[in-house]
Amino acid sequence: MGSPGRRSRPTRAATSASPRRGELSALGVDCVVAAVSKVPRSAADLSSKNDRNDAARMAKAILSHDISPVWVPSPEVEGLRDLAGAHDAATARLAAAKQRLLAFLARRGYAYGGTTPAGNPRRYWTYDFLRWLDGIRPADDGGIRALAALRSEVEAAAETRDALLAEYRAAVAAGPLSAEVEALQSIKGCGFALAAAFASEVGDFSRFRSGRQVTAYFGLAPKQRSSADSVRLGGISGAGNALVRRLAVEGSWSYAQAGHQPKLMPKGSGVPLEVRMHGRKGSERLLRRRGEMLERGMPQAKANAATAAELVRWLWALGTMCREAGE
Repeated sequence: MGSPGRRSRPTRAATSASPRRGELSALGVDCVVAAVSKVPRSAADLSSKNDRNDAARMAKAILSHDISPVWVPSPEVEGLRDLAGAHDAATARLAAAKQRLLAFLARRGYAYGGTTPAGNPRRYWTYDFLRWLDGIRPADDGGIRALAALRSEVEAAAETRDALLAEYRAAVAAGPLSAEVEALQSIKGCGFALAAAFASEVGDFSRFRSGRQVTAYFGLAPKQRSSADSVRLGGISGAGNALVRRLAVEGSWSYAQAGHQPKLMPKGSGVPLEVRMHGRKGSERLLRRRGEMLERGMPQAKANAATAAELVRWLWALGTMCREAGE
């Protein structure tokens, strides 16, 4: 907004679309991307929505300094986010193709069972499983062709996912978040997929003031309905990036079988010793906290969600330490 007058040029603007921010900034207008969900609105605004009313409501929010700006990622970070989504989609397609093949085998009565020499159940998609699969010969021609098609689908999906993962790793290594992605993997439960997705979604680690904000940002904080002395906490809110939240929950399940041995980093890792030691400290705390929750009788799924909530806090702390060490 500018000074009063019909010919006055706006000096500050807000928009809900990041492309428009670039257009306005090119004209010399100070423009921010506003969080639409946090712009005050009345009941009348809900029943009458159009561009004119939206613009008037945004202008009032600017004048009253009631705008909550949204951090806008750079093109490089936005590209990493797109790669994270593409990699997740390719992984889902591979999992679906494998499931269709296993369902076909189950319908035909072929079961891959038994145990290993160590007494553990034999696992699917190992070298032994593929050798066993080579010996499957359905009695009918349609079954033979269907099996061949399903195997080809799995192989094609695996090749696509592997090729995309190689491109994903190369983009991260050449991008602005390579050091942070490597540092995040120093804690148990965090592999490349979670580290890259988390770092690209956070982008600027300094925009969060506390771990609680990070937990709420990714929808891992509990819902709350409290009044006076009555405090009611529900399940997780489920807000924010669903991919990072799901990867964090999946990574937290690794603590169900984790030991107290430190996580080994790849040779030649450039992660500072201070960051690696902090990652070990976080792994020990998460392992201990999960055990304490289970000892109190908390269901495993609930304890795992709580572990995931604390895991993202540690990831933010590790990323912040890595950024400060590089400055």
